Amino acid sequence: MSELVDARELAERLRVTTATVHAWHRRGWIPCLRAGRRPVLFDLVAVEEALRKRAENRQGGDHAE
Repeated sequence: MSELVDARELAERLRVTTATVHAWHRRGWIPCLRAGRRPVLFDLVAVEEALRKRAENRQGGDHAE
């Protein structure tokens, strides 16, 4: 089972700010689990995979955001 974390903990683990985590979510770069209107929890494995795929795509010449 994957580990679920909040935005603060995800930011700490990825060594970014919570504002960055929320910006990535708004842009659709990382998935989250919702409870109501706000993103509440992030699946750490799914986020790491999404960021890895995004980095691979960017290295392959796809620079669309």
